[in-house]
Amino acid sequence: MTRAVRTPTALDDVDPQRRVRNAALTLVALGLGIVALWALQSVGSTKLTQALALFAIWGVATVSLNLVNGTLGILSLGHHGFMLIGGYTTGLLILSEEARGRIESSARSTMTDETLAISVANLLRGLGLDGLTTPETLWVRFLIAIFLGGLVAAVAGLIVGFPSLRLRGDYLAIVTFGFGEIIRLSASTRVFAPLTNGALGFPGIESEFGKSVWWTFGFLAFTVFVVSKLKYSSYGRAMQGIREDEVAAEAMGVNVAYHKILGFVISAFFAGIAGGLWVSWLGGVRLDFFLFQLTFFFLVAISVGGTGSITGVLLGTALVVFVRQYGDPLEETYALRTWAMAGGVLLLVASAALLGFRTLRRLRPRVTPAVLAVAALALVVLLVAAANPAFLDGSFRGFGMRAIFLSVLLIVIMIFRPEGMLGRAEFSWAGLLRERRSEPTDEERRQDAWLSNPALNADADHARVDAAPDAADAGDARTDREGGR
Repeated sequence: MTRAVRTPTALDDVDPQRRVRNAALTLVALGLGIVALWALQSVGSTKLTQALALFAIWGVATVSLNLVNGTLGILSLGHHGFMLIGGYTTGLLILSEEARGRIESSARSTMTDETLAISVANLLRGLGLDGLTTPETLWVRFLIAIFLGGLVAAVAGLIVGFPSLRLRGDYLAIVTFGFGEIIRLSASTRVFAPLTNGALGFPGIESEFGKSVWWTFGFLAFTVFVVSKLKYSSYGRAMQGIREDEVAAEAMGVNVAYHKILGFVISAFFAGIAGGLWVSWLGGVRLDFFLFQLTFFFLVAISVGGTGSITGVLLGTALVVFVRQYGDPLEETYALRTWAMAGGVLLLVASAALLGFRTLRRLRPRVTPAVLAVAALALVVLLVAAANPAFLDGSFRGFGMRAIFLSVLLIVIMIFRPEGMLGRAEFSWAGLLRERRSEPTDEERRQDAWLSNPALNADADHARVDAAPDAADAGDARTDREGGR
């Protein structure tokens, strides 16, 4: 095989400068982000700090789920099962001695002395590392526990990945949902009850890590870094090829089975890490912490932000977390007229947002029938609420309105913007600075060696030159035939 030789291009002189500039801008942005987190933690409320930590935890989960749903193109509905495995593993390994004593003395406990002895601290003592079992080194034990939880979840992802080799579409979604529910329901059975304490679960998990913005955002940064590097590598491009056309990707030499399993394993690993952070944020672990509703929130975040876009997924996660944490007023008791006014204003804001989005994206026409219909409906609702008819007398309590709001938002997005707010677009400094690029990057050239292979390029040039006379002869013959007619 001819060795690929990189040929110089006009872009080579610019790329190093762009790389230095992008690295400098990224460092500045990271520095500003750290300062902002420090300021928010210092002057902000406890609820705000917990909301930021929850955003980072759910961000880890949604970014990992997006690797399967967005990059690989497989609808996975069992992410809560992988989080459960990581959460229970982390919780058991990091459970405090006081909590183990309470569980042991409880008459309702199903845990045995052997399972209660499973901990990172006992493992380190067995290895002679007693210095890492002190209260000051709790963070070391938490790191070990959470990565072990991710590894156990990755093994479960490997098991789930095998049935996906022969299934596609809705059938595969049903299989992933089934695995997620099997994992959740099996945790309370007699087989696993000694490890999970059945439906009771166990409290006493240290919450200083799950509610810390530094720990949670550190894991979020690590997840985004790994998943983004994977997405733009040859593996990620193969996964995107499977997403677009699995048959064509296989025909081009992509190992479909390998890349599917790889996607499931990596996604499950980070889901396990998110599960460990989640139980630390809650301060305990129970089965009802890992209902399918958890995966539903992640799916809403991905669908709203943009399937396949890490940036969009994080924006969607921020919206979902904001509604979940600060949506308490939606579930209070108000007069029906107030609900109608709020609904009309919300519809009006939605139509304005849709118009602004089409304007920013330079879509034509800017004012579509959908924009007009939503605006007209908003005006009708507002006029009816202002008239205060008799049927609006009384009050209504919006119990469960936060989940209803997210469900309606998902329906609206699926109707008017199925690809989400950002689609598959990602944030980049070049895009922010409105730079346009007409040539492939160095990374793309390295991944596609034939672009810079002189031998292949020469063969292609010779093929075009040889084909030119034949094409000319064919054109002359066609002209003669048309002249004869």
